[in-house]
Amino acid sequence: MFLKPHNMTSYLSFSRRCTLLLASTIISHGAAANTIGPSRLMLTTQDWPPYQYYEHAEMKGVAITTVKCALGSMSQPYQFTMTSWSDAQMRVQNGNQHGFFVATETLERNEYAAVSTPIAEQKINWYFGAGVEPKITELNKLNLKFSAKFGSNKWFWLKRQGFNVVKQPRDAKVLLKLLKQREIDIALEDQLVFENELDVAGLSKDYFRSQHMETKKMGVYFSNRFLNEYSGFLTSFNRAVEKCKG
Repeated sequence: MFLKPHNMTSYLSFSRRCTLLLASTIISHGAAANTIGPSRLMLTTQDWPPYQYYEHAEMKGVAITTVKCALGSMSQPYQFTMTSWSDAQMRVQNGNQHGFFVATETLERNEYAAVSTPIAEQKINWYFGAGVEPKITELNKLNLKFSAKFGSNKWFWLKRQGFNVVKQPRDAKVLLKLLKQREIDIALEDQLVFENELDVAGLSKDYFRSQHMETKKMGVYFSNRFLNEYSGFLTSFNRAVEKCKG
């Protein structure tokens, strides 16, 4: 039997960030789970609604729901920690956590971890400020002002591709504000994330003209050292995710 997480502790680590510890409890059949995974799986994530967020003393979100479902079907005890995205990945890289989510696959991450089967799909769109033609060209990539969430893969991709990147918005809320006030001309952001912020701001989903850029799969990254110790875990987790998604 799988019970919902209890014994929650939360604290603020920095402005608008919090860390929560959610420990699940297994009663009966717990011994079998230890042959697949650790006594408690340590996963870390970021505050990124609607994928994962903290509301009314509980972690919620489309990614959280799938991960909880998979671990529950595996009878795997777990602990979630919410922190900044850079810190979440660093904890896994340093061996302080077993994995992080939800993330797209990158060569850099693959050097120290392996990604699971997809648990969510990320649609990335261009969002255009008022009066800006909804088109990306070699000319306007230099003449217009672009931005994305600072520190994200999207922000660094814009820089690498030679776009005129300005500002360092810490999240989608700030990114939306910059676009609305025309401090930037074009924003690059996850569709679900941006639409969530539009809803919070009381704006319609079509307030800004948009253009689809690409779609990426996202999963849970587990550290290589963890998977070397628990060699059957990733296969079992992937099977559990497919059942939960089905």
